[in-house]
Amino acid sequence: MSERPFVPSRPVVEVLLILGVPLAMVWMAVSTLVNGTFAAAGCNPLRIVRLLVAGAEHPDLTCTSVPFIADLPSLGLGLTSETAVVLYLLLIRRMRKLDVSLTREGAAIFDKGQLDQDPMRTRYAKFLVRLKVPSIRQLVVFSAVITLGTGFYVSASKTNHLFKTMANIQGVPHPSVSVQDGYRLSWWAQWDTDPSMAILWIAVGSIGTYFAFRQAYLYYHIARLFKDVPKLVVFRHVPARIDRDHGWRPVGRLTVIAYLSSLCFVCSLIVLIYILRDPDAPRPYRVVINVLLGAVAFAGTLLNLAVVATLRSGIHKSYAKSLKDRMVRLNSESAALENTGQFLAARTTRLEADHLVSDAGYPIRGGVVRVASLASGLIPVIKLSHDVINLYF
Repeated sequence: MSERPFVPSRPVVEVLLILGVPLAMVWMAVSTLVNGTFAAAGCNPLRIVRLLVAGAEHPDLTCTSVPFIADLPSLGLGLTSETAVVLYLLLIRRMRKLDVSLTREGAAIFDKGQLDQDPMRTRYAKFLVRLKVPSIRQLVVFSAVITLGTGFYVSASKTNHLFKTMANIQGVPHPSVSVQDGYRLSWWAQWDTDPSMAILWIAVGSIGTYFAFRQAYLYYHIARLFKDVPKLVVFRHVPARIDRDHGWRPVGRLTVIAYLSSLCFVCSLIVLIYILRDPDAPRPYRVVINVLLGAVAFAGTLLNLAVVATLRSGIHKSYAKSLKDRMVRLNSESAALENTGQFLAARTTRLEADHLVSDAGYPIRGGVVRVASLASGLIPVIKLSHDVINLYF
């Protein structure tokens, strides 16, 4: 497993990728400060959040534009884009060191030599082939993402739900077309007033989407590999006294990244649905958008859940196999010791085998943290389900 073409060590590139989106956001903030669209009277973001949560009011000071700092959906997309990039780079860093982490001295869960022997060698070679995506295909995918991002921008700049909501939360339940046009034309990323901001808006969203696709592609093949691993590798049981997670913590970190990626996807989709939701749009347009959003939400959420479940299942099956093999060996050793009259040693061996029963289950500890994380993840999932239902009813 010395060849790792899909996780090359390129520190400079990784730093540039990590800093790219934040620097773009900073540049947008500075540019809007210069041209006067960073903030506006009555458009404090905390006030906007309070109105969204607590309900509409008839304020003395009305926010009549959409400055940078009040555009919460765009800021949310910027945050999820940066998160997608960071999670992707974190994933390849974890993968780069995975074989070393799983075979570290004293807590190795398998013999590293198995990775260079069949059947694991053949299966891993197939895994690498799937990950060697030609540059032309990557360029095609990135171009498609840019095209989608541009189309998304065009739709958002014309029918952004925020333009109507800004009036709704300030005591105007049914804003006129002229009122909505006022918010639309004053939007900080409007092409007609500042094309550079529009281009950066498209770029930030497209970069996050592209890396989310790359991460999904990588995780799909990692999940397929882990599904086959229990049948290809002989695992070794690591007692809890040596390692509290029985040597499986490095793989557990991949599962955590997959879980965080799923939450990032759900949150970005919530923002996407919010921006594109337009009950007043022509019916054909509304039907097409609603069907596409519903399909992406359903398929994407299922795929994310399937990846996390497959990783956890692979860990559980591999660990259970190592536990079973260890118990079989201990029972055989105990029987052999009894046959030779070494009853004290046989009893000690049986006690160790009996103690392994308490280790059954998922090897990675921290059940309370996992339950709390799952509970926190239910909030955006419920919100997404609510938004998707509202698209159709």
